[in-house]
Amino acid sequence: MQEIVYHTNYLQEDNYWWFIARNEILKNTVKTFCSLDKNFNLLDVGCGTGGFASLLKDKCNVIGIDTSDTALSYSKKRGINNLHNCLLKDFDKTQYGKIDAITMLDVIEHIEDDYSVVKDAFSVLDSGSYMIASVPAYQWLWSRHDEIHMHYRRYTITQIRDVFKAAGFKLIYSSHFNSILFFPAVIKRFVDKITGGDKKNDNPIDEVPNFVNSLFTKIFGLEKNWIPKISIPFGISIVIVAKKI
Repeated sequence: MQEIVYHTNYLQEDNYWWFIARNEILKNTVKTFCSLDKNFNLLDVGCGTGGFASLLKDKCNVIGIDTSDTALSYSKKRGINNLHNCLLKDFDKTQYGKIDAITMLDVIEHIEDDYSVVKDAFSVLDSGSYMIASVPAYQWLWSRHDEIHMHYRRYTITQIRDVFKAAGFKLIYSSHFNSILFFPAVIKRFVDKITGGDKKNDNPIDEVPNFVNSLFTKIFGLEKNWIPKISIPFGISIVIVAKKI
């Protein structure tokens, strides 16, 4: 990602509606499928500035890997101590023994060879371990936002499921999320494309007034009551849970 994205993420992850609600939903998903304790090793691949990892660091042993020194320095500020600058295929898990779960949250879309990185995750995990991932949905929603964040693609739920099945995983759960705000987001994307507003926006996030930020946090946050209990057929993002058998 561009360096400005790391700086923005670190400043906004505790306050911006998308980060707050998204992280709570994904934290709830991890806790649903994984029995977290101090001996549970969770590898957060592409940990970025540590916003998500910091939510679980008191529940289990969180290990973060990323290829950006900037991102890792911010993760360290958040209290994540087990940090490694490396690709997943080069990660040496021997010092930790077993990796009980891997999270790749809004990471796979940044990697050109998505099939290979999910296979790398399968190789790192032991039998019985889980992988939880999230990705952006629908290529037709592609925007300047994807370019700033250096995405290669957006996914349909079938496409991301195929990536995991090809790696050897058993699919346990998948769903769209960020669904309540889906239709307003679609309208905004198309209006921006028609008016050219999309090309003028180089901010990593769309700034909103405080009252809108608070409102969106509550609306998006409602979905933690649904995920991962039910599967939602549409949404701006996709979450997938898979298991190595």
